[in-house]
Amino acid sequence: MNRSLEKQIFDYLCDHLSPSRFEHSYNVAMLAGELALKNNENILNAQIAGLLHDCAKNLNGKKLISLLTTQKDVKFFLNLYKFSPNLLHSFAGEIVAKKEFKIQNKDILNAIKNHSLGRPNMSKLEKIVFIADFCSKDRKFKGTKSICCLAKENLDKAFIKVLQKKINHIISSYGWLCVRAIDTWNFYVCKDK
Repeated sequence: MNRSLEKQIFDYLCDHLSPSRFEHSYNVAMLAGELALKNNENILNAQIAGLLHDCAKNLNGKKLISLLTTQKDVKFFLNLYKFSPNLLHSFAGEIVAKKEFKIQNKDILNAIKNHSLGRPNMSKLEKIVFIADFCSKDRKFKGTKSICCLAKENLDKAFIKVLQKKINHIISSYGWLCVRAIDTWNFYVCKDK
């Protein structure tokens, strides 16, 4: 990462995220870089996506919706806003990355946008950031160390484990299950059947 972009990202994150969220973003970037190295993926792209994955986490509901009304599927975002507004930050993060940092790499942008819910047919980089977000060293979820080790050997299996844990958590807490997560699950679990 060139020094100018690195400084710009760090300055933005310091100004816009809480210290714990900044630490989480840094940890995700470091783990994403490590997983990228083990999985023959671009390390710099992984670290940029990891740093920026939560860049819109601080935005309030009105700001999120105003950013997202320029997108194609407004109804989808209104349902997210109604049932699980915390998930909107990933979609807004893609927009912030484009506007604030002039990121144009589609793979980086998709990794930011899809780190919460996933999507069918994800790239290797998207899976890396999805896993790194769940398994970063500041997370206290059960089984993160074993998933992290698995991701270094078999990224796809680790991805399915994280997706399963996320969906199980939503179901066990009687939360709203977004159709995007269901579509992602069905794509990966049923594609070989």
